[in-house]
Amino acid sequence: MHRPFIPGWGLAAVLMTAALASCSGDEDGTTPEADGGIIERDSGLPPEDSGTPDAGGGEDAGDAGEDAGSDEDAGTPDAGDAGPGDGTVAIPNALSGFGLFTGTPAEGGLQPVEGNIPYALTTPLFSDYSVKSRTLYIPPGAQARYSANDVLDLPVGTIITKTFAFPADLRAPEENVRVIETRVLVRQPGGWEAHPYFWNEAQTEATLANGGRVVRDVRFIGEDGVERTLDYLVPSKNQCLKCHHLQDAQENQVMVPIGVKARYLNRDHDYGGEAINQLQHLANLGRLTGLPPVEQVPRAPDAFNEAEASLEARARTYLDINCAHCHNPKGTAGNTSRLFLNVENSDAFTLGVCKRPGSAGGGVGGEFDIVPGSHSTSILWYRMDTEESGKMMPELGRALRHDQGSRLIADWIDAMPPQSCK
Repeated sequence: MHRPFIPGWGLAAVLMTAALASCSGDEDGTTPEADGGIIERDSGLPPEDSGTPDAGGGEDAGDAGEDAGSDEDAGTPDAGDAGPGDGTVAIPNALSGFGLFTGTPAEGGLQPVEGNIPYALTTPLFSDYSVKSRTLYIPPGAQARYSANDVLDLPVGTIITKTFAFPADLRAPEENVRVIETRVLVRQPGGWEAHPYFWNEAQTEATLANGGRVVRDVRFIGEDGVERTLDYLVPSKNQCLKCHHLQDAQENQVMVPIGVKARYLNRDHDYGGEAINQLQHLANLGRLTGLPPVEQVPRAPDAFNEAEASLEARARTYLDINCAHCHNPKGTAGNTSRLFLNVENSDAFTLGVCKRPGSAGGGVGGEFDIVPGSHSTSILWYRMDTEESGKMMPELGRALRHDQGSRLIADWIDAMPPQSCK
């Protein structure tokens, strides 16, 4: 048997101090933690920004810390609880009700069943340094359709999971891991739905938590050896919609996944001890149609690997995965701010160069989104770098500064030919 899906989770019960989302708590809607912290029910969530942001972004509300290693799908075949004949997926109260995994973090790790395919992104979205693992389940007999630029066209019954955890020390990411939540996206006949699941203290089950949670005083040591502390937000179902909405051709708001684009999936993964391109693996399984030769598929680089791509390409990739799900021509924030950070945008002004923000407010580092040659006076960099509530971007999914990301965008702006925006 191969190693668990997220190795090291067998030790997580020592560190996990969160309560089940559906377990009994105090009458005020809070549940005391063993270490004196509080998990709040439907409270403590960050306030909405009074204006439309002009930089940054979130994901699901959160997608990128380091990606946890994950092995091939194995175990019981054909996961997912089919509902009515139209393909509706029944939403269970407990994560185990989906039948997507065997094992638990307390038993050594979650192991995806056969057909629930683990994957990773070339550049993941930053989520307060959390370690994340992802799986994709496409129903038997159904296929996704390839798209060169957009999210794969995934069929009804598709289930995407993303699990968030914090090792005690990021320098030993497989040891003493505290798993907090698993987010589930389900393609129903009427469209995509988001459902957050919150892991219990014993690390034996995650329970549906549509109202969200705040986990107080999460502590870990970063790769730089510095201890960090944050209040971790498990987003509510409605907050998930904030980052996953786009406008369709009829200008209706529709929910879509973020990371399952060909350019982010175009990388190798270990399946059964063999490194196989993830897209090719889906095609080999009969789960993806229309895939051209892999060498013709676009590929987003690892934003922090200087050997893979230029500074420009890596910075644009970072903005694309972290910000462009909101800041694009079909996103609400993009439409109101006219700041488009999607990698396809080649217009300097709508990318932010010498562009005044629509409603960023005062005290956000300058007058323009990007001042070429000067990151310190650029609003886009400031809002990514600051940890001040109400000013930092994204609005959801980040409490801590991403030091690598902040430095990358600073270097990119400073490398631009200096230009006066006055």
